[in-house]
Amino acid sequence: MKYYFLLTRPLNVVITILCQCIIIYGVIDTMVTGTALDLTNAILLIVSTAMLVAGGNVINDIMDVTTDKINKPNKIIVKKHINEKNAFSFYVILTVIAVISGFILANRIGKPILASIFIIVAFLLYSYANQVKKMVLVGNILISFMVGLVVVITGIFDLFPVINEENRALFVAVMQQLVWIASIAFVLNLIREMIKDCVDVSGDKVAGRNSLPILLGRSRASKIAAAISLLVVLGLGTSVVTVFINQECMIYLIVFGLMGPLMYVSIRLWSTTARKELTTLSTIMKVVLVIGLIAVYLNYNL
Repeated sequence: MKYYFLLTRPLNVVITILCQCIIIYGVIDTMVTGTALDLTNAILLIVSTAMLVAGGNVINDIMDVTTDKINKPNKIIVKKHINEKNAFSFYVILTVIAVISGFILANRIGKPILASIFIIVAFLLYSYANQVKKMVLVGNILISFMVGLVVVITGIFDLFPVINEENRALFVAVMQQLVWIASIAFVLNLIREMIKDCVDVSGDKVAGRNSLPILLGRSRASKIAAAISLLVVLGLGTSVVTVFINQECMIYLIVFGLMGPLMYVSIRLWSTTARKELTTLSTIMKVVLVIGLIAVYLNYNL
């Protein structure tokens, strides 16, 4: 049972749950009232999303057995602790739970058409693991888009069912802010995915994948990721001066919790191609994503 749990990559699932809780209770509920996600509906949305993420992680590991034997031989679960057939059955169970929960939720809020979102997401996650991740940058962009989509989907299910002429302008404004948050999550995750590609070059070559480091070389790909990270730092610095200038707590959090680590990542990416250090930089980017979620919560609740 332990290995089935680990196969879902529980930390990623927890971060997803944290993200949705912050968006529902830390952002939307501070700005509007009378939304669609009561406690039961919120639980259904979180369960559905968490199961999709868990299922996506499982199918990803199933498809990555060949590359993982080279890239992370000590962390292999499929074919070592769980056979492929059982792992795939586990993936199907998780996905079915996600789709059923989404179907129940969509009908509870009176918008059954929204159930299709979960089917589409499940299809995209399978396509990513099976084929799309082999394409240069396309896989990175798709999975980063899915990360940002967690934020947007939460807003859609919370606001769309109760929108009317009176609250339309306010709800649109809230959704615009959620899209902005999702865009930041997209870029941060894209940087992390590019770093992970630099780490996994050896296994990806064997599997016949076309990643940016394989196409351009690890050094050039690292520098591209560094440049994007630096652009994010500049963007955050601009927001400190223009938006958060009178919010001392947010300034400290953005400067030391986001800009500092991102600047470090940029500098190290520019000068290193060592696999061990790149792995550390990938971990730092995951921490930055979590700090970003905390910053979002504090921004709307201080």
